[in-house]
Amino acid sequence: MMKKIALFCAFFICLLAVKAQTPLNMTLLGRWDDDALPLAPSLSLQYSGCWGMALDGHEYAVLGGALHVLFFDITNPTQPELIGKFEGKQTTLWREFKSYKNRIYAVSDQTEEGLMIFDMSQAPDTIIRTYYSNEFFLRSHTITLDTVSGRIYLNGTNAQSQGIMVLDISQNPDQPTLLAAVDLPGGYIHDSYVRNDTLYASSGFEGYFVFDFKTNPQQPKLIAQTSTSGYNHNSWLNTAGTHAYYTEEIPDGKPVRVVDLQKMNIGVIEPVGAVLDSFLTGSERKPIPHNVYIKDNFLFNSQYEDGLLVYDISNPVDPILVGHYDTHPQNTVYNTYYGNWGNYPWLPSGNIICGDMQNGLHILRFMPPVSVNMPEQPKLEASLMPNPAGAYTRVLLQDAPSGWQLQLMNYSGQILATQQFEAGIKEARLNLQGLPTGLYFVELRAENGSVNRLTVISQQ
Repeated sequence: MMKKIALFCAFFICLLAVKAQTPLNMTLLGRWDDDALPLAPSLSLQYSGCWGMALDGHEYAVLGGALHVLFFDITNPTQPELIGKFEGKQTTLWREFKSYKNRIYAVSDQTEEGLMIFDMSQAPDTIIRTYYSNEFFLRSHTITLDTVSGRIYLNGTNAQSQGIMVLDISQNPDQPTLLAAVDLPGGYIHDSYVRNDTLYASSGFEGYFVFDFKTNPQQPKLIAQTSTSGYNHNSWLNTAGTHAYYTEEIPDGKPVRVVDLQKMNIGVIEPVGAVLDSFLTGSERKPIPHNVYIKDNFLFNSQYEDGLLVYDISNPVDPILVGHYDTHPQNTVYNTYYGNWGNYPWLPSGNIICGDMQNGLHILRFMPPVSVNMPEQPKLEASLMPNPAGAYTRVLLQDAPSGWQLQLMNYSGQILATQQFEAGIKEARLNLQGLPTGLYFVELRAENGSVNRLTVISQQ
């Protein structure tokens, strides 16, 4: 049965799902799932990788289904709308995406589908699959793309299984040409990150390798390498490029590791930190960080059954957990490969796309703490009544602070109203008249530094 879950329904589902872990500075805005979609073989998996795009005032999500590539208009994140459904040749556990200009590039593993290219320039009305060919390869485990040079790096292909294949799309985004196909030290590349055509390769049990592809892509130069204790799965660089963060999917319980790249030019990659937060108990298994991405000073970690974890990496070697949302509340113990596959944190609205393997598309909002580099502020205990609300709701404080401020914001972070209150005031009336049905944020700040962020649903 098709389930386009409206905002208020999602809110109450979260309240009723007693197994779900308590969110930390994160809120579910909207969700989409379709139980009728095919399952991938061997696992109860309907979905895999996800990506996003902002174009002409709209925001879009792309989600890999076992048999389909699915496109959504999430400009209104409380009501994600399916606007494109493209069928592949086989069901698969793996679909991954990257973007270049107004195109989406899709690959899959254990299929014979090759590369798909989608033109988003006429979305949301029309999405065109401009290219669907296996002329270069049948399957690719993951895809990496340098948006400056217009080069696609294909990881784990059948055509270049012990290295990497590079396609050029800089001249024509719908007609790739083969630039290089080379064997590399480390062999099979599971996934990679690229910046300025420097490739950071996650080569499974062989470790982590860095290559210069800019000088001569047909003869890339090995810059540095390091062995890792598990199966090096994926990585991302911080904004400054001084540190990389990588995951090791096998065995379970391996942390997100931090390596210093500042001596990379002399061939040195230094391990300098690690972080692993566990939320479920009662099982011999441990959590599995899967895919990490970075926006500004925040690292977004898709950690399977735990959902999405957000870390402040202002201090690169000491990640601090500042956000968490459980996309997979079914689990009370760690099992295996269930839950949050990946995420996309770069939409202009600040909303975050997540793909859960069993529960589908999630659109989340991260509200970072006032200061993640200082000790946690005391919490201003408060509640809203009624919630969901009609034209008004009441803000009820447990104690009367020495003066406080209230701000009402929409899901894009736009401030809609601000009110100031003097010392001793413990109750306020919040006017919601005229607001469309949907989710809104209420931020409370006291003069003594206490803070609280609440959510209210307008049902007008």
